Amino acid sequence: MTFIQRVKDLGLPLDQLVVIGSGLLDVYGLRSADDIDLVVSESLYDSLKIRRDYQESTKHDERCLTADKVEVWQTWGAGYEFKVLLSNAVTIDGVSFISPDLLIVKKRELGRDKDLNDIKLLEQYLHDH
Repeated sequence: MTFIQRVKDLGLPLDQLVVIGSGLLDVYGLRSADDIDLVVSESLYDSLKIRRDYQESTKHDERCLTADKVEVWQTWGAGYEFKVLLSNAVTIDGVSFISPDLLIVKKRELGRDKDLNDIKLLEQYLHDH
């Protein structure tokens, strides 16, 4: 199953979510993403919070909902609120993804080895396309 189909199979309103993290790398064929990371509208977050299949916790000092291989956030840190991400999103087959440029900036901020490797992959992809 493709990453995009996995997102669609969640049954969430596509106009209220943006895929963050490695989902874009998966769609671009650069590396597979095991989980689905989303930033969603406040109303969608609130509706998911009351469902039994999502559990709320705090991760990286932010509230987060988790379900099987899915993490749902309202932001991805300061400056990465849903509306900002959506206004800069890349839409592929009806699913909004964080823009490659914003993803590179965010991954530089995180600075982990895996993020630095992802930056190399993304920059090469953008150069080639």
